[in-house]
This record gives sequence, structure tokens and C-alpha cells, in this order.
Amino acid sequence: MLRIGVSFDGFATFGESLDTAREAETAGARSFWMAEHLGYRDPLTSCMAFALATRESTVVPTAISPFLRNPVPLAMSLATLAEAAPGRVAVAIGVGNPMFLAEAGLKLEKPLAANREYLDALRGLWSGEPVHAPEAMLHRLAGARMMFKPPQPIPVYLAPMKEQMLRFAGREADGVVLSAGLSAEYARVSLGLVAEGARAAGRDPAGVHAAAYIFFVASKDERDAMAKSRRKLAFVLRNRYIDDAVAHSGIPIDQEAIIAAIGRRDLDAAAALVPEEAVEAFAVWGSRRRCAQRLQQYVDAGVREPVLFLTGEAADRAESLAVIAEFAPG
Repeated sequence: MLRIGVSFDGFATFGESLDTAREAETAGARSFWMAEHLGYRDPLTSCMAFALATRESTVVPTAISPFLRNPVPLAMSLATLAEAAPGRVAVAIGVGNPMFLAEAGLKLEKPLAANREYLDALRGLWSGEPVHAPEAMLHRLAGARMMFKPPQPIPVYLAPMKEQMLRFAGREADGVVLSAGLSAEYARVSLGLVAEGARAAGRDPAGVHAAAYIFFVASKDERDAMAKSRRKLAFVLRNRYIDDAVAHSGIPIDQEAIIAAIGRRDLDAAAALVPEEAVEAFAVWGSRRRCAQRLQQYVDAGVREPVLFLTGEAADRAESLAVIAEFAPG
């Protein structure tokens, strides 16, 4: 069944995000995904607030990196969150952005092994049994044990970007959430790799939940909507791992220059490097009708939960929420 989610990147204040979550649930959104971008607002704190401020929606801290958080306190936090909102909690894990990790003194190595260990550790901890991982690459657990269990299982999604990770997600995870900044066609390609991984493991691909972040701004001023989408795209293009999606599009983008500009925290310079055709391909923006049509393309590509970054000012968010109200299942 189709479900519409809303994503937060930590740029807005806590209060602004909380207000948006309340308004979005009223419009028909049924999940809230809070990103862990280093230096911005915290995802676990925010998700607890979203859970308590809403009645039906699932909350998803994302994408929590095994390089940043030990699985024991994370398992504790998520299980506590699940007690506050039974049946309304999931988590997405992913290795994180190489540039931000380096700034925090961390080195990204063997991402597939890191995610596999993290997935196993979280599931083991939530079982209530002692977890032993003496040979783990990152977190060597020696009988770590939770003294309480989540009231219901917590789905663990992966946030994969490369082929190996997409296939691994199909084999092992409860679902995937694709990166923002992908075209609908590349979302189709990515979900095809997830399905191949699932089938290779004897799983039904339909049982692997398929979500995708989408930069989204409905506005009566299409040029302004494009400009706001361009800035968000510049930020996501700082991630080297999105290079396959860029290459697949055939659109010439100087990703190294964008990464350098974001490293200086010069978002204006980075946005100037994003060509108009990339904004057209990698984001959903414009009139309500145009946004609904473009959103449908992602659904047709296999995305069962479009997770919308509601970009722009209050008037833009009102337009975007109107699209959600029209598009969300009754």
C-alpha cells in the first residue's frame, strides 16, 4: 500500500520541524524521517518529539551510521522510542557522508561489512539475548544485553547507494530508503538491484519495503521552486556515493567542485554548479499538478513510500501539503 512520508534534514529549527510534522499528518503523511547530518539537529531527540506530537505516523531516524554510534546505546534509544510509540518506529542505517565523517575524525572503511555487523547487532540486542561479536570490525561486543525489549519488532531499513549495498539490502534488510537526488528512472534501476538481491536470498522482493527521499517543493512560482530545489540538490551532491546516479543521467556535473564548495560551507557557490537539467531530473518542483505528475513517476518506478523533503518557505510548504492531501491514500 502506498504511504507518503516527510523527511527533515535538520536545517530547520526543532519547533519549525515539529509544526510541519503536525501539519503533514493532518494532510495525510504517515511517516517522518529525521536525517542525521553532522552539525545539524539530532534525529533521535526529534523523532521522540514527532512520535509524541502525532497519533498515527511512523518515525524513522535516518541514516544512522555504524561509524558514529555504538549499537548498544542506539538499541536502547530506539527501544525506548518504541515504548513511547508502539508499532510506530523504524530505523534506517547507512554509513554516512565521507566528508562529514572525515571532519569528525572518522574514516569510512568497508561499508558493507560495517552495515552487516550493525544490522546483526541491533537485531541481536532487541532479542534480549547476550550478543557476542568478538571479531567485529567496529563494535566488538562481549555479551552486551538489553534488559527490556521493544513492544513490537523495529524494522531496520538500509540507505544504500551502490550496487553491492542495494543487493545486500534486498538480501537482509526489512526495507530500503533511496537517496534524494535520484531520477525516477534511476530509482527503478536501484530497486531492481534490491529485488535481485532478495530473489538470490530466496525472499519475495515485495516483502522488502521500498522508500525514497525526494526533494519536493510545490509553488505558484516555478522559477523560485527550481532555485530552492537546486540548493537542496547541491547539498546531497556533496556525497561521493551518488556518482553512479549522476553518471546514469548523462548530465555533466562537476561533483568535485560541489564537494569543495560544501566543504567551505558555501552553499550558494555549490548551487551555482548544479545545472538546470539536473534540477529537472533529480527533484520534484513546480505547480501542484506538475508535482503530482512527477511524484507518480516515482511510484510507477516501484517506490511504495515517497518521503518528501518539503523545501521552501511557509507558502511553499502549504502548497506541498495540499499535494500530499490530494495524493495520499484516503
